[in-house]
Amino acid sequence: MPRTIIMAEDVAAMAEGGRLVIDDNTTITASARELARRRGIEFVEATGGGAGGAGGSAGRGTAGAAQAATDAVIAGQREAPFTASSTPGTIIVTAIGVNRAGVMAELTGAVGELGGDIQDVSQRITGGYFNAILVVDISRSGQSFAAYRDALKALSEPNDYVVTVIDERVFTAMHRLG
Repeated sequence: MPRTIIMAEDVAAMAEGGRLVIDDNTTITASARELARRRGIEFVEATGGGAGGAGGSAGRGTAGAAQAATDAVIAGQREAPFTASSTPGTIIVTAIGVNRAGVMAELTGAVGELGGDIQDVSQRITGGYFNAILVVDISRSGQSFAAYRDALKALSEPNDYVVTVIDERVFTAMHRLG
């Protein structure tokens, strides 16, 4: 099961004094923990293995999270189950490997076929190797992050090039100072 990462932006979107239901596959950044403490937001472990148990919603997917949020409102609780958005707005795609004709066309063609919108691109060739970084908006692609990541990573071939894909929010959180 993929990990869910809760960042300060996620906590900031919650009502003060709320509860955030998490499970064993949830990572909370230090800045998110600090903001939650300042805003009086409590982290609550999901029950029932995080999937379908009473009060547990993490890991149930978008529909399950929406139902759990509805259940919490009906019960009069101020509890908000967290699920990462199924489609992030922006992803960072990197490709590194042996330079050859058509490699950039393969990468950008795959992004286009998946419905992505390339916002920025940088490519450099050094000593017969290329390095490409693409900033891609996938918010209107209809693809989940996992589906998009897996499709692009499938382009990777040993002795050719390797593709990595990361959610821009995670990239930003990793490189934030302070």
